[in-house]
Amino acid sequence: MSAFGVRPAGERFATVAVTVALLACLFGLGVIGYAYHDLVRVFPAAAALAGFLLLLTLAVGYLLPRWFRPVVAPAHATSLMCVGWGATAATGCAILANSGLGGIWAKTRGVDFADTWGASSTAPFNEETLKLCGVLMLALIVSRAIRAPIDGWVYGALVGLGFQVMENLLYALNTILLDGATDPGTSVDASFVARVGITGWGSHWAMSAVAGTGIGYLVARDGRPLGRRVAVALGCWVTAMGMHWLFNAPFLPGWRGTVLKVAANLVIALLVYRTARRHYLARFREVAAEEAATGAIRPEEAELLPHRHGRRQARSGPRPRPARVLIGEIENAQLALVATRIPRADPQSRTLAEGLREEIATLRSHLRGSRATPPGWPAGGPGALGR
Repeated sequence: MSAFGVRPAGERFATVAVTVALLACLFGLGVIGYAYHDLVRVFPAAAALAGFLLLLTLAVGYLLPRWFRPVVAPAHATSLMCVGWGATAATGCAILANSGLGGIWAKTRGVDFADTWGASSTAPFNEETLKLCGVLMLALIVSRAIRAPIDGWVYGALVGLGFQVMENLLYALNTILLDGATDPGTSVDASFVARVGITGWGSHWAMSAVAGTGIGYLVARDGRPLGRRVAVALGCWVTAMGMHWLFNAPFLPGWRGTVLKVAANLVIALLVYRTARRHYLARFREVAAEEAATGAIRPEEAELLPHRHGRRQARSGPRPRPARVLIGEIENAQLALVATRIPRADPQSRTLAEGLREEIATLRSHLRGSRATPPGWPAGGPGALGR
C-alpha cells in the first residue's frame, strides 16, 4: 500500500491473480468431484487404495524436483501452490476441454479418427496450456519466485506432478469399469504399475518442466530483448506439446514403444534441465565472486555456498550452538543476496542487496563479539569457521 492509500500495480495484479487461481482450483475440484463421485461411492475401498498409492507417489515426486533445484530448494508455499493447481484447476478444466474438443473431432473428422488420433490431437494443446497457466499464475502472485529459467523448470515439474497424480487416480477408477468391476483392487494395482512404474518417468511432470522453463526465461529480469524471451517461451511450450503428442500418438504400440516414448521425454526434460542448471550456477558463481569486493561473500565462502553439503559442513563441528546459528544466518543472508542479484535487470535488486550486505556485516560482528566463539577460534563467517 502506498503512502496515498493506493495499491501499487504489481500488488493489484497479485491480488487479482490469487482470486482467479483460487476460483479456478475450486472450479476444477468441483468438476472432478461431479464426474467421479459415483465411482468413489460405489467402489470406496478401491478408491481409497488408489488414493493411498498415489499419495505415496506424490510424496516422493514432490521431493525430487525441489531437490533438483541447484543451491536451495524452493519454498514449500510456492511449491504446494503449483502442485495444487495441477491437481485441481488444470485437471478439472482439462476434463471439460478434452471432452469438448474430442466431440468436435468426432463430428468433423469422424468417429474412427477421434478414436485413433483423438487423444494426441486434443490433450497436448489443452493440457499443456492449462498446466502452463499454473506457472504463469505463480509468476503473477509471487513476482520474485521465478528469477531464472531453472525456477520455471522446477515449478513446471511440480505443476505437472500434481496433474499426473490426479490423472492417475482418475485413470485407476476408470480401469475398474474397463475391467468389468470384477476385481477393483487388482485393477487399481495394474493401473498404478503401468502409469507410475512405466510411464511415470517421462509423463506430465517432464512436459510441464520443459514448458515452465520457457516461462522462467520469459519473466526473468535478465535484460534480454522481449521478443527473444517470448520466442524462447513459445518454443518451450511447443516442445512440451510435441512431447505430449509423441506420448499419446498411436504408433510404436506395445510396451517397448511406450518405454521408448517415455525415455525420449525424460531425455528432453533432463537436457533442458542441464542447460538451465549450468547457466544458473554460472550466474550464481559470477555474483558470488563480485560480492568479494564488498566483503559480503569471501572467496572461501563462495566456494562452499553453492553446495548444500558445503554449507552443512561449515555449520558442523564442535562449536557451541549460538555460533552455529549465527553461521547459518550468515549463509542464509548470503544466499538471499546472490538470489536478489541473479536477475541482471531487476530495478529493486540494488536496494535489496545493500540491505543484505548490511545484515551480513552485522551478523559477522555478532559472531566476532560473541562469547560463543572460544578464544583462539577463527571468527568472521562460515568460510573461516569451516576451514
